Amino acid sequence: MSERLRNIFTIGVLAIAAVVVLTLVLTTPTEADRAATIGEQIKCPVCQGESIWNSPATMARDMMALVEERISEGATDEAIIDELLSSYSGALLLDPPAAGNTLALWIAPLIVLMLGAGVIVWWRRHPGEEQPAGEALPSGSGNRRALVGGLILIGSISGAVVVAGFFLQDRDGTSAGVANQEVENLDEVSNETMEAVIAANLDNPQVSGMRLALAERYYGVNDYSSAFPHYLAVAEAPNATSGEVVTALVRLGWMAWDGNAEVEAALGLFDQALAIDPSASTASYLKAQVLWCGNNDPEGAAALFATVLSDPDLGNDSRELVETDLAAVSAGEPCR
Repeated sequence: MSERLRNIFTIGVLAIAAVVVLTLVLTTPTEADRAATIGEQIKCPVCQGESIWNSPATMARDMMALVEERISEGATDEAIIDELLSSYSGALLLDPPAAGNTLALWIAPLIVLMLGAGVIVWWRRHPGEEQPAGEALPSGSGNRRALVGGLILIGSISGAVVVAGFFLQDRDGTSAGVANQEVENLDEVSNETMEAVIAANLDNPQVSGMRLALAERYYGVNDYSSAFPHYLAVAEAPNATSGEVVTALVRLGWMAWDGNAEVEAALGLFDQALAIDPSASTASYLKAQVLWCGNNDPEGAAALFATVLSDPDLGNDSRELVETDLAAVSAGEPCR
């Protein structure tokens, strides 16, 4: 290979590396792009399969406002996603978030490729002590040097592929833990699988969200005995969010009353939930039901029904139900 061809080869390699670097720099997302990307990855806790980016629900709008606030404060995408998942019960990942290993996956091959090109340039300019300066290279030396340079470049690219494979494997390796379970749609995961994942990740700070999701399944089919230990674990978990704890306490309170007619225990659990979140309408409504039906306290029940009706976010169906109950208890009718 002639000197000119070697120069063209070297310049081409460096030019490609420069183009790749420039492309990465120019494609850095704006704050609006980041917010949209994050929002499209998070499942709305109160919606049917919608992301918080696409949902008009009040909770989804609040979550997007938090995303935008954290972006303006300089938080990373991974930190924002972790905060959303830990702060909002029922929030799940629709797609895996961009993480530090993803960034390494882009950068590592580029670095290895540039190092390989650098080695070629250095090697060309330092032919070795055995070759006196000013002497022509032996016949065939240029071809050998070109061949070795090509092998170095191929080796660099192979190294890049190996590095990329390592990071991809590392990312896929999380499937045994809770993190990858959250990437999946939990509607497609069996109760048995969720039980196994929870049992294997009891120390994971995000396991409370999965416990709560599983408990809600059991609760929805009135399987209180299966739901109880999960709700209790969430209520006592030091790393559970306030929303998760309130939900667990409310469910435990209703199961105490509906399953065992334990009036005092139920009222105590509702009071604990309301002490954490006084605006928890579900806790107030169910406490009113127990006061009305189990504690013979229609006045207390009526006051709580009125409090629930003052919630501006109360849905139309729920409002109609509470209004009916308030009218009945105010008229002295027996509980329904």
